[in-house]
Amino acid sequence: METPKYMMKKIFFLLLVLLGMRDGVSAQSSHLMPFFRSFLDGDMENVKLFEPNQIEASGRKADNTYKRANQAKPVKNLGLRLTQGKEEVGAFYLPDYIFSTKDGLLIEFEYIMMYTNPSEKGLTDGICMFLVDATTNQYIGDNLKYGAEGAGFGYTHRSSVHQSISKGVLPITGMKGGYLAVALDQGNFKNWRMEDYEMRNGIPYNDNLTTIANAQLLKYNTRSNVTIRGAAGRGKKTITTKQNTHEIPEGSWGFPVLITRHTGWSITGGLEDEHSNGLRNEAGFELNTMSGQYERHVTPRIDKPFNISGGGVFSHSDESTYRKAIIALEPNDNGGGFKITVTIQHGTDKTVVIENYTYPSSLSYTENSLPIRIAGGSPPKPIWYTTPPVTDLTLITPQRLCIGFMASTGQLTAHTNIIKNLRITPLYGARAEDDIYEHRRGPATVRPLDNDVAYRGEGSTPNPGKDNLDPRSFRIWKNDKECLGSEVFVYEAPNEGKWVYNPELAEMMFFPVKGFKGEVSIMYDVKGKYAPYDDELFRSSLAKIVINIDDNQP
Repeated sequence: METPKYMMKKIFFLLLVLLGMRDGVSAQSSHLMPFFRSFLDGDMENVKLFEPNQIEASGRKADNTYKRANQAKPVKNLGLRLTQGKEEVGAFYLPDYIFSTKDGLLIEFEYIMMYTNPSEKGLTDGICMFLVDATTNQYIGDNLKYGAEGAGFGYTHRSSVHQSISKGVLPITGMKGGYLAVALDQGNFKNWRMEDYEMRNGIPYNDNLTTIANAQLLKYNTRSNVTIRGAAGRGKKTITTKQNTHEIPEGSWGFPVLITRHTGWSITGGLEDEHSNGLRNEAGFELNTMSGQYERHVTPRIDKPFNISGGGVFSHSDESTYRKAIIALEPNDNGGGFKITVTIQHGTDKTVVIENYTYPSSLSYTENSLPIRIAGGSPPKPIWYTTPPVTDLTLITPQRLCIGFMASTGQLTAHTNIIKNLRITPLYGARAEDDIYEHRRGPATVRPLDNDVAYRGEGSTPNPGKDNLDPRSFRIWKNDKECLGSEVFVYEAPNEGKWVYNPELAEMMFFPVKGFKGEVSIMYDVKGKYAPYDDELFRSSLAKIVINIDDNQP
């Protein structure tokens, strides 16, 4: 029941509205953070596509264009489409968004993963977020090149026995200067490969555990995972075994799988039983950075299984196909690098898949992509070491990093991968979540800040809470380019109605025009009220208020 004090505040505020409040438009803030790009309007300002290493290495399409050409393309009202066909890579980065490992970041993006042809059932690869060394121009700008398509996700290298494209696909250099890749992995980014056309280090899976050292049972070679790979090796690497001396150029070693977790979905069985332990709490592995071997890692527990792929287009988070990746990069004060947490939102549920993984400053890993020899035949067959060499990798912590995204597909399945509503904020910036409401008729009153938080407290672990928000810092955005400015709390949307925000009550009211029926939306941001989180640097990224007026008849 509303109190008399509450009712007086509401009546007083509505009187102010009826007397009229000035509507003004100001330019979007020019500071670097928070970053938001919907990609729904085709805007690619300060977003740069980049080119592949060895563009000719996978041959040409039927139209005579190179298969490895960058396929990224904005599609109006859908997002930035990275792939649509087979054997594709789409890649972009943010050249003006430079930061360091001392900066904590929260990276959020919605993504669409779906079969391009609904009748298909095969495997595909996925989407990854990558960080690359931006200390100098050695690895960015025109020097930034992506790696292998398919299971390489554009990040890693691909070794091959072939020397001519007429015989098979050729070797591909991985992303030089790559520091980290976090992948929404539909199956293969985590895997060891030893084929004539593709050799790459990773986790081997085989029920005959004597086939290769440190093999894991085949049942753990799952689909639907989150996988993190580490840095590219710097300079040339020499690895000597009893049989060979391997000279490996920069860009063709390193990139070790650091950790992978399964989420509880398979092609044959679909979603696991929510009440069972499931493979989602068995099929997880982490690199022991001292021994170079993989060990079981299945924490935190995943209670509700989900498919990393949503399988369809969506508009809002209340749809079952909705997917959002939330990647938290917390500075690691001991040894540099980051502590990494990856959360996936599937529909309205959020699941922490990888929690506080500490990125090491150096490690040992098994370089099991090296063949002991190449056997003759058509095609020639690489023969692997049953006990592959373990080598060291120093993960040089760059002073500056640049962020980008890629998606890839392989030879078997045409898959559409799309990114939209990309948000990047300081790790302890205010967090605003989308709000979706159903109303039978207007006017409608909603409380958008009830599921938002800001931070308070000094030190490495400030505390989040709704009460830390400054309701008066609320700013209305007509869209992701046009902000009404500070202290402007009224906006009249043509042919829809009037939006009115009350900072005293932290309420938003919508007064539809007579006869209006349907969906309306508006965007906003907000920040905290306690220093230092009251600074503009810690303002939230944009969130959306959606109201669906089902029946506005008098």
